[in-house]
Amino acid sequence: MNKTLSILLLIFVCVAPKGAAQTYIQLVDSADYHIKRGEWRQAEQATVAALKSMPANKLNSHLWSNLGDIRTRLQDYDGALQAFEIGLAQNPRSTKILCNRAYTLLAMDRRKDALADINAALELDSLLAWPRRMRATMAMADNRIDDAERDFKFLMLHHPDLAAPYAGLGKIAALRGDADRGIEMLRKSIEIEHSEESWFYLVLLNIEQDRLQQASELLAIAMKRYSRSGNMYLLRGVIHKKRFENTLAETDKKNARDYGADPQLIERFFPRTQK
Repeated sequence: MNKTLSILLLIFVCVAPKGAAQTYIQLVDSADYHIKRGEWRQAEQATVAALKSMPANKLNSHLWSNLGDIRTRLQDYDGALQAFEIGLAQNPRSTKILCNRAYTLLAMDRRKDALADINAALELDSLLAWPRRMRATMAMADNRIDDAERDFKFLMLHHPDLAAPYAGLGKIAALRGDADRGIEMLRKSIEIEHSEESWFYLVLLNIEQDRLQQASELLAIAMKRYSRSGNMYLLRGVIHKKRFENTLAETDKKNARDYGADPQLIERFFPRTQK
């Protein structure tokens, strides 16, 4: 159970009828128990029961938010959106509900609607990390590089302990042709938090700068951590190809495909012969 909800429940115990309060809290605790264990169906049942036990409880906006998140994990997106709508009707300024709904909308590929919720959450609290990171990531995907850079720089300033802004700014630097800056930022990102994607781009940048020895050393470290990553095998194949080790390159290309490497990346580095 999150700290805020725990405090509110303690206050609630002091003012609500004893029997009703105990039942409500037991159901909330039960839902929390199942959430921590990833038992989403049981968590949904307990949360719904808690809401039914005291439908007028002012704390219920927290439970509606939790219910929306639970239903998202069950891929009941319509049910999740219904829960979020009720929660926001009770607490229109809840950044938690807005962020949770944005996550669900992204899962539904409703990016425009998700961005509206993300923007609304940031208007209420500009220091929130998750919506800021998601907005930057979405801007990158839409090739709005300046917008992404602003949000990543804001994140780096206010949340310097997060890896995401360094990774994002590293990719932006690489896109702008500043490989050294890109490598520096990606290394910083990995120092904070290991990420397969950041390792991939770090190795790739070194390959593109023909720093094959550095790329090989970094890739060896990455492959110990991501031993079944198709994209890592692909990078090793690219290094072999650049060294004219064609048999090894073909073997790695096959392994990359078998381990699920991105088909577009395979085509980029190992284009099929045009007839």
